This record gives sequence, C-alpha cells and structure tokens, in this order.
Amino acid sequence: MAAASCNDVVKGALRKLGVLASGREPRPVDRDDTFEALKGLYRQLITSGAFGRLTDVVPVVDYTACGNVRVFRNTDDAIAITLPETVNRQDYWCDHRIYGSCWRPDTTLRRDVTTPRDCTVVTITDALVGETYDFIYDGHTKTWQGLYDLSLENAAPLAFRDPQGLMALLAAQIGDDFGAQIGPTTLRLAQNFQSALVTRFSMPRETVAGVYF
Repeated sequence: MAAASCNDVVKGALRKLGVLASGREPRPVDRDDTFEALKGLYRQLITSGAFGRLTDVVPVVDYTACGNVRVFRNTDDAIAITLPETVNRQDYWCDHRIYGSCWRPDTTLRRDVTTPRDCTVVTITDALVGETYDFIYDGHTKTWQGLYDLSLENAAPLAFRDPQGLMALLAAQIGDDFGAQIGPTTLRLAQNFQSALVTRFSMPRETVAGVYF
C-alpha cells in the first residue's frame, strides 16, 4: 500500500472540517493554503522537539548525518552531506537482545548496523546559498523525505503509518482559518497521532546508560 500523497492529506483535512464535500476537488486557493499549513506542521513538529533534540554540527569534510543534527555548511569547499540508509549500532556490545548472540556465527542478520531511528531529523543550512533544507526519516517506509521540495503529488511524510491521523492533525491546525468546528472524532484522531509521533512505542527500546549521584 502506497502512502497517501500530500494532495490526499490536504483534501482529507478539508473534508474533516466540512469545507470540502466527498468526491469534490478543493478550490485552488484553499488547496494551496492547506498545503502550506501541512509543510508548516512538519516544521512545527521538528522545532517543538516532538522528534527529539537536535545537535548543531559544522563539518569540514564530507559528512554522514546519522540523525537529529542541524548541519551548518559555511565553506566554499564542496562538502557532501549524506543521508544514510544504515547507521552503526552504538549499543552493539551492551544490548541484552544481542549480547551473547554476537559470539555465534549468524549470516542472516547484520548485528553491527541498523536503520536510522524513526522520525530522525536532519536540517541542512547552507550559508552560501541562503537556504535551509529539512529531512525526516520515516522508519515505516525506510525513506528520507525532504520538506524543501515537497509537492502535492509527493507521498506525504509520516502519512503511511496513519493517514487519517495526519489528516486530522492538519484539520485541527487549520480549523480556525476556515472558521470550522473540530469534531470530537477528528480531535481524538489528531491527539492520538501526535502522541504516537512523540512516544514512538513502535520503535525498539534502546539501551541507555544509567546516571547515578
């Protein structure tokens, strides 16, 4: 099943507000305004910390952005910034699910790498061209999705996991703009979707170091 397109999410949000009848196409101005609100919603989730804190980095050589970083490129050198398909496991030797099994030969799985964390964010600011590019990693589709060149025909970032939830969250975001009342079902869908993004209980639990005083 393919993820809903940005156009699908826009129309779904307008239908949930009662602005658009089923089977009809939105007015171009309503469609464009709602699409801009969708892109703003993604950036709001990033800046609110819903996907975790970001670390600022300034690379001087080619750099692989493994996750949750704001990359500042301010040099004339042609520095390549890569969004990886896999990252090294930091907990390779201490994860209780792996420790012990690492001593046995196993050619069916790679134990030393994994995919980036779901909803990992990479923001690249290029001072030379004055542009900022945001990317979100969708752990369900295993793809990096950029916001800077997003179009209505593109798959909507984060839509695959819960298209109705994303439509509802967008509807809640723009309800005041259309003078529409948000229904209780739509509000519940929006809250559940945002809670799932923040908690991400579908991800594997990660081992972290304890802090003692």
